[in-house]
Amino acid sequence: MPRPSTDDYRSWLFASLLVILAVSALSTGLTFALLWRTYVDEQQERLIGLARSQAQLIESVARFDRVFSDHAHPQGAYGATLSQVADAYRNYKGFGYSGEFLLGRKEGDQIVFLLGQRSFDPERPEPIAEGSPFGQPMRRALAGESGMLIGLDYRGVTVLAAYEPVPALDAGFVAKIDWAEIRAPFVRAGLAAGVGLILIFGLAGLVFRRISRPLLENRFMSKRLRQLSQAVEQSPNAIFITRLDGTIEYVNGRFTELTGYPAHEAVGATPRILRFGETPPDVYADLWRTILDGGVWRYEIKDRRKDGSHFWASALIAPVRDEAGAISHFVAMHEDITERKEAELQIRRAKEQAEVANRVKSELMANMSHELRTPLNAIIGFSEVMAGEVFGELSEKYREYVGDIHSSGKHLLDVINDILDVSAIEAGKIELSDEEVDLANAVDISIRLVAQRAEKGKVDLAAEQVAGLPPLRADGRRVKQILLNLLSNAVKFTPEGGRVTLRGGRAADGGILLTVADTGIGMTEAEIAIAFTQFGQVDSGLNRKHEGTGLGLPLTKGLVELHGGTLILESVKGRGTTATVRFPASRTVRVPAPA
Repeated sequence: MPRPSTDDYRSWLFASLLVILAVSALSTGLTFALLWRTYVDEQQERLIGLARSQAQLIESVARFDRVFSDHAHPQGAYGATLSQVADAYRNYKGFGYSGEFLLGRKEGDQIVFLLGQRSFDPERPEPIAEGSPFGQPMRRALAGESGMLIGLDYRGVTVLAAYEPVPALDAGFVAKIDWAEIRAPFVRAGLAAGVGLILIFGLAGLVFRRISRPLLENRFMSKRLRQLSQAVEQSPNAIFITRLDGTIEYVNGRFTELTGYPAHEAVGATPRILRFGETPPDVYADLWRTILDGGVWRYEIKDRRKDGSHFWASALIAPVRDEAGAISHFVAMHEDITERKEAELQIRRAKEQAEVANRVKSELMANMSHELRTPLNAIIGFSEVMAGEVFGELSEKYREYVGDIHSSGKHLLDVINDILDVSAIEAGKIELSDEEVDLANAVDISIRLVAQRAEKGKVDLAAEQVAGLPPLRADGRRVKQILLNLLSNAVKFTPEGGRVTLRGGRAADGGILLTVADTGIGMTEAEIAIAFTQFGQVDSGLNRKHEGTGLGLPLTKGLVELHGGTLILESVKGRGTTATVRFPASRTVRVPAPA
């Protein structure tokens, strides 16, 4: 058999090299694709976890501040909450060089950011317009959505972002990181892989001409080892390698920066030099059990620096196997997460303080119920006895004083009852007593209770389209309380010669509508928001003529929502206000048709 010619051999060798290179390139591409997908999934899980946990913590703080209404902060509960959150994140620079937490809310036609923006002046966050294509994650969060997207942030930069609503602040929370930063390691790795392929082609040419395959492979492996060594040495995370007994053989530069131990002190020691003393022994037992079994161990651990200070690290430790598959070393990577852990700790402490204060408030409300209402009932009762002149005739002046005592006592009792009702609603302690409520009768009783005040203020009071309404399955006493509060407010803010009308109706889905409309002074959108705030009172000439606590509308809204309904307030300044209560169809009692 003739020996192959030199040209044939060269062609065969060249073709073999091409096949090897093609297979290598395909494998690398598939590996990169798999690593990329895994890496992006991990980043998404990380961001979703961060956004959800931070939003829930902020929500808890905001709920406390809204419930515990005695705030020294000039902006009230909202300002107190925002101040705590801003303090917690003030020194937190985010994760990576572009990671950022954002808290925002919608004000008018703008989205306003409530925390300092990393890319702009942190003391003066820049808003974005409602119609702007920027700020896509925050826009979704403010729409009440939660999830993950790749889109434009407030700078117009493409980011990977997780978003969560914060209903208690009417706000949204976003945890984001630049898409370019996520891609950067893979872009660099892709460039390195491209350079490697070019080198392989060049080396293949040399092999094709004059050097052997083993020498080419040795040179290539040497290059790879140098690249890996540089990658480990320049890693942003602390990396160290130990023998099976735990003795440290290698540390990178970041290890020295993070722990304070130079390489010559760390090599030959064991990782015990990093122990802070607060980690339970069973954690270390689990560590050794996992890595000796060939598994990868992950944990967020508190470590000790050389100077005695501590830092939080996200630790990952994995076994390294030799050519025979036996474990020969362990490699550990520690990522510094101190800033994030400290921010979480501050928010957790604020939440615990909120829970303690809420318990104190509940106890105070219970004491108020007994300690204040009991003597007030006695005062009201005795004033009624005196007004009836049971023990003798009173002079006109004393009769006037008795009337003042009685009306003031009733007013104070109503205030206390409103406060207790609002607190009970927020604590979820009000239980509805469902029954069939005759709405026509409930409206008639409420109208009669307000009629004297309307007559005194020369306000026309009427009810329309109520007689034909079906029964409502609800708490009868609370329904009357809802109607009485709305009618009283309408009469109170309607000047002489005005009109207050209560109308009944049916919603398209079968629910029941009750509307209280007046021709009073009306309110702006900003004043409506104040009216729905506990103890919020809109400043006007009329409200200074009448006593009020600012609890009527918040209490009414809470009672309506307990029934699964909604309360909507529509108003035009100077023309009047319309309050619409909608009870869901599920509470409408079906009346059988007559036979």
